[in-house]
Amino acid sequence: MKSLKNLFIKEDAEEEGSVEGKEQEAPIAFPISDSKTHANITGAGSNQYLVEIIDVYEKGLESINMPGYDFYDFYLAIKASGAENEAVYKMAYQMGKTMDKTITPQKLANDAEYYVSKLNEVYQTYSQKGEQKLHSLESELKSEKNSLSVEANGIESDINKMRQQITLLEQKLTEVRGNLARVDGKYDPQKEVIKLKLQANDHAMKISVQRLQSIKEGILKYIK
Repeated sequence: MKSLKNLFIKEDAEEEGSVEGKEQEAPIAFPISDSKTHANITGAGSNQYLVEIIDVYEKGLESINMPGYDFYDFYLAIKASGAENEAVYKMAYQMGKTMDKTITPQKLANDAEYYVSKLNEVYQTYSQKGEQKLHSLESELKSEKNSLSVEANGIESDINKMRQQITLLEQKLTEVRGNLARVDGKYDPQKEVIKLKLQANDHAMKISVQRLQSIKEGILKYIK
């Protein structure tokens, strides 16, 4: 599956990756919805990274598409139809049967669990990496603030000990305190971006799993 690391820390130049999947089957004759893929994503709020991360999950699913007709192909058929009802599920199932006579509702449901487990593996991995990066930034911030605070205190002590250098030391103190006052602003944008991406990752995982579970439940409900 495509790495998510660049969603948390952008590299100077991103490599364009190609998704290797199986050869595409003949298009399934479902009516295609005119609505945009992400037009009705729920829970997006104001997080601009949600759609991007959902796309990564979608491409990841495509990259692990198992050979032959399976749940992923069924999922694409339902998704392309723009509707979820018994007629659509049955039509998709019958078309799937024409491609692979061995498929059953239970097999499709089992395949769905496989894809959900793979999404969860990726989610856990990159959630941990994002949390680690956020923790690292917060540690750097604390260290730099402590260092600047110590330096400021040291300068004040030197002023009391060496009155002859008071003018020079006061200038230095002003500079250091200025750095200390600005250090939060230096780290806040990075922290906010990472927090937003972690939120988007959480939403993307929930939405992706809900989609898969919905299709699975439809299979079990509508296809006997």
